Amino acid sequence: MTTPEDAGPNDDGVQLELVMPFVIVQSQGGPFDDDAFVAGVTCGHLDHELMVAAALGGLPGVRYIDARLLPQVDLIAMRHGYVLELGHLDDASGWQAVQFTLA
Repeated sequence: MTTPEDAGPNDDGVQLELVMPFVIVQSQGGPFDDDAFVAGVTCGHLDHELMVAAALGGLPGVRYIDARLLPQVDLIAMRHGYVLELGHLDDASGWQAVQFTLA
């Protein structure tokens, strides 16, 4: 998990910082596993985004997602009438480009 101390400039020299810290995760003294919490927030956000996109008849943009989440992301996509299409997998980070098309 990225902490404010870990954040730094990205490849473009832009300073990266957490938008909102997760204070209830184990690395911050909380009860919840860091990776599981981040996975839940990621999937919850995607579920909401696809719900809104489907209601508006839109297509979400391409994004990179932690490849470990793809089985769940595929189910979220199907729930809202989308097909998950896989793009480039960055082997070093384990993140994969995905896009959604209408089923």
